[in-house]
Amino acid sequence: MVFSFSKRKNKNSRLVIDEYSSGSSVSASRSSSFDQPMSPVLPDSLNSKLVNVLIVGQVYQDTIMTVDYYPQEDTKVRSSHTQQRRGGNCVNTAEVLSQFPKMSTSIMSAVGPKEQSHILLSQLEQKGIKTHTCFYRKSPTPSCYIIQCKDTGSRTIISCNTTQDITKDEFARKFEMSSITKTMSFEFDARPAYSWVHFEGRNVYETAAQIDWLEAKSTREGWRSQLTISVELEKPDRPHIDILLTRGDIVFFSKLYAEKRGYEEIEDFLRDFQGRCKPGAVLFCTWGAEGAACLFKGELLHSSALAQTHVIDTVGAGDTFIAGVIYCMTRGHTLLTTLKFSCEMASRKVSRSGFDGLANTMFKVWDTSLGAELNKAHQSTSNQNLLQSKSYENGFIGLEFGTITSRRSGTSNLTHSSSAPLLRKF
Repeated sequence: MVFSFSKRKNKNSRLVIDEYSSGSSVSASRSSSFDQPMSPVLPDSLNSKLVNVLIVGQVYQDTIMTVDYYPQEDTKVRSSHTQQRRGGNCVNTAEVLSQFPKMSTSIMSAVGPKEQSHILLSQLEQKGIKTHTCFYRKSPTPSCYIIQCKDTGSRTIISCNTTQDITKDEFARKFEMSSITKTMSFEFDARPAYSWVHFEGRNVYETAAQIDWLEAKSTREGWRSQLTISVELEKPDRPHIDILLTRGDIVFFSKLYAEKRGYEEIEDFLRDFQGRCKPGAVLFCTWGAEGAACLFKGELLHSSALAQTHVIDTVGAGDTFIAGVIYCMTRGHTLLTTLKFSCEMASRKVSRSGFDGLANTMFKVWDTSLGAELNKAHQSTSNQNLLQSKSYENGFIGLEFGTITSRRSGTSNLTHSSSAPLLRKF
């Protein structure tokens, strides 16, 4: 596929990206916030550096049982497939994020006794996830049993967690130790130990205290502008979870959270909740099979999900979306690119079991979408360098990642008319 960039001189001064092979087009106002990189650092300089990300949440041991239908009470049902694996929102996001080049991902979680948890943590280390920021507890690592039904695609989750969550003082101690370790490794640049810290919306009051401590420390020491704090509000029934609304530069919402607040439309929810979040915050909300949306400075962008013929495993699709957002935004990509990439990757996740190979799949999507001319120019370049090139950022804005619509105060100024996938078969 070859992309053509042309200027149309009209009163709206739009930038048009034409896709020769499909005839569809994307047009965006030059002043749109979605076309501007979110980072003050240029993407080219970002791509040359390692990005350190800390994800704070809870590690689980998951047992996933696949059944033909949901069992009635007091009956016996045979599972067609049973899988045990690492789980929890923070682990799922870290597993996806660690697959991408120059992403150093750490998790901070409370786990069971060392003698019982060392295999779990070793498995995470083998995936490229750093676990030195975890805490050992006397109680066992939390566990989940997930009943996944073939007929409806529903998931029923039964969890058990008697482990004490991380306190603010524990968070501060581990964060300070990471800063000291960075200095002892002769990394004397002005960057903080982590440029992105993501918080799972649990342990609400301690999480709020952790974010407040991080805000105060980064502001006092002069590196707040180099730090992004994101928070996930997924489970609406957690007491007082709304106190986290004002604490994230990036806020992730779930469809369940919006529906429990009485909303049936994603746009209504995001616009109403924008005023309850930090001024200037970027809001993302996933909406299941209908895709996801992003709201920033009054402009709403929606991306449809990529239709999947075979839904195999929906566990962690939202966590995959978050990983896509963190990856794209730390690389300086635009919000338009970020939303399309993340929605595409989350859609592709449900057609596979687990998370392995998602980054490689997205490499192929990126590679395929730009056509022979760019491929020829980069034919001797590795996937890692290809993904980081500025040319790919320019081309990626025009990808067919489902229907894309953008609204500023309800007025449509960006549309994408095709929902055909670019990656046919790999």
